[in-house]
Amino acid sequence: MSACIFIAADCQLPEVKPSRDYPFNIDLNSGIIDDGGADDNYFLITFDDVDIYCDKKYGVYIELHKYTDGRAKQIIDYIKNVLQQTDCVELWNVWLTDYWEYDDRPYINKKTISIDELTTDDIKKINDAENWDKKYKNRPIFYCIEVIK
Repeated sequence: MSACIFIAADCQLPEVKPSRDYPFNIDLNSGIIDDGGADDNYFLITFDDVDIYCDKKYGVYIELHKYTDGRAKQIIDYIKNVLQQTDCVELWNVWLTDYWEYDDRPYINKKTISIDELTTDDIKKINDAENWDKKYKNRPIFYCIEVIK
């Protein structure tokens, strides 16, 4: 299992792919990831399991190897475009699972903001959020920013 960051809405969400192929290098000795650093070097790929985590019908998961403010700005622009078709878009960070019992159901940290208030810092916080905290014992933490017009 692992973390997944996705965008959810009640309208179709188009996939996004980089405009070209970029290098991807991982140096295990130094812990450095180099993906070329280009702002368009990320993917938004259809996420079929969106209904497990929220009440929205459609989702795309965000695949980026490394956070950049430029990529975050493009994700904000993507959300703005989706809000032209619907009243609400949700940005989630979840621990992938398809089942939990009452005692280990996820704790959900959710906030609502307008698209005019959404910043690259919000995208970074969702991207960097930790899904496990000793405070909640065996319960994962899911994060959601509900973005409205």
